[in-house]
Order: sequence, then C-alpha cells, then structure tokens
Amino acid sequence: MNKRRSIYKGFNKRRKNRVIKIYIVGASICLICGYGYIQFKNSNMFNSIKEKVASIELKAPFFDLKKSNDNGLETVDYNDISKEIDKIKEENNEAKIDEVNEDVKVAKVKGWNVYTIQVASVEDKDEISKIEEVLSKEKVPFSTINIEGVNKVQTYVSFDKESIRNHLEGIRVLYPDAFLAEVKMPVLSLEYTSKYSYLETISEQLGSLIDNFELESKLWTDNKNNINLEEYNTILTNRKTMVKNIEKEVSKIDYKGAEVFKSNLTTYLNNVDKNIEEASKSANEQNYNISEGIFLNSLQGYLTFINSIQ
Repeated sequence: MNKRRSIYKGFNKRRKNRVIKIYIVGASICLICGYGYIQFKNSNMFNSIKEKVASIELKAPFFDLKKSNDNGLETVDYNDISKEIDKIKEENNEAKIDEVNEDVKVAKVKGWNVYTIQVASVEDKDEISKIEEVLSKEKVPFSTINIEGVNKVQTYVSFDKESIRNHLEGIRVLYPDAFLAEVKMPVLSLEYTSKYSYLETISEQLGSLIDNFELESKLWTDNKNNINLEEYNTILTNRKTMVKNIEKEVSKIDYKGAEVFKSNLTTYLNNVDKNIEEASKSANEQNYNISEGIFLNSLQGYLTFINSIQ
C-alpha cells in the first residue's frame, strides 16, 4: 500500500515538471518569434514586399457594387450612381451655357400717335360726371383716362391730325379751354430667346391690332354722317379674331419675369373684347357717338397698358 502511494507521488511530480517545461519552451518560442518579426518589419525586405502588395491591390479590377438584400431585390451602392449624377450635372451645366450663349432677339411693336381734343383735366369725380353728362347730351363721343392720378376727359380721336382739328371749334363752344392733344404711343420692345419665340408672334399680332385701329379711324373720318355698317362690323369682327389669337399666345407665357406683362396685357385684351360687343350694338342702334367714344377708350387703354409695364 505504501509503495503504491510512493509510485503515484512520483508520477504526479513528473507530470508537474513536464507542464512547467512546456510553458518555458512556449514562452521562449514567442519571445524569439516576436523579436524576429520586429526585426523583419524594420528591414528593407519587408518594406519592399509591402509596396509590391499595395501595387497589386491598385491594379486589381473593381468588383460589381450591386448587391442583393434579404428579399432578393437588387440594391445599388452610392458609388455606383456617382457617374450618373456627374452626367446629369454636366448636362445641366451645358444647358445653362447654351442658354447664356443663345442669341437674344428683340421683337418690337411700332410706336404710333393719335390726336384727340382734351376738354378737362380734373380730380373731382363729381365734376367729371357733369362734363360727361353734357357731352352725352350733345352726342359728342368721349372717354376719360387716368394719368398719374389725374382724370383727363377727351373727345373724338383719329390717326389724322387735321380731321380732329375740324372738331375743335365746335367743342370750344362748350368748353373754351379745350385744346388739340397729341397722344404718343411708345414703341414696345420685347427681348426673347428661341425658347420664348411666342413673344415675336405677340408683337406681330399687336402690330396687326394697331393697323385694325387705324382702319376704324379712317372709317370715322371718311363716313362721319353715314357710317358703312357692313364695313364697320367687318373691322370689329376681324379685331375680335385678333384679340382671341393674341390671348392664345399670351397664355403660353410661363416665366416669372413676364408676369406683369402677361397680366396687364390680358386685362387690356379683355377690355377691347368687351368694347367690340358694345360698339357693334351701339352702331347698329345708330348711336354712333357711343361707338366712337368706345373706340377712343380702346386707344386710351393701350396707352395705359404700355405705361403699366415700363
């Protein structure tokens, strides 16, 4: 029994010594390897290998950046669309450059003058009503225009100066201070690029509208006592068509810089269209003074429109 115990004691002692030896050997190997790695890392050979590996990585082809999520749907990494974004930016920049470099054209509506007789320039509305009542009673065509806060009552109108001068003495019987006035309609200039070419069409149509006004002016001058209703109605019908065509082009205006122009021109065209209906009705009822007064109102309205956009 005692001998067996002594054998076990010796066996256990040998096992402990073996474990200690293993730890010592392992520690020694780690120290040697660690020291060797440090020396190798600091050597020129390590740096040379590192540079070659980096060079190989740079030359390696890119991987497909498209991946699939858990649902099997394809997703795209940000870098995958960067080229598309750059392309869009480039196209936008080219579009801006093209717009800047594009030639700017100018569409013009000719300037024109008409002549009228001004009988009063007052601010008091009650006084204006009294003047208009007298003119209506005497069957004198008239219309009132507000210029810089002052109401100007005018009678008769024509593109021909002498034809208006013939009415001056008759008006001075009623209003001694009446005088011949020249109303100058300024040139209307519209700058545009090819994108807004409809402004050229609008200017041409406004020019045709002015020519139409001139035809009516000649009609009143040549046929004062015996208006040719057929000719008159033809002029008004053509004018109505012109107004509708201009309105169609004006509706195309879609940029902020022309909002005032669009709004005020639309207002003027609506007034002209309304005047056509009233003028035709009055002429067919032989109230020619009212029709001629409405004609004057349409011409005054054009001046108001031009002044509103300058």
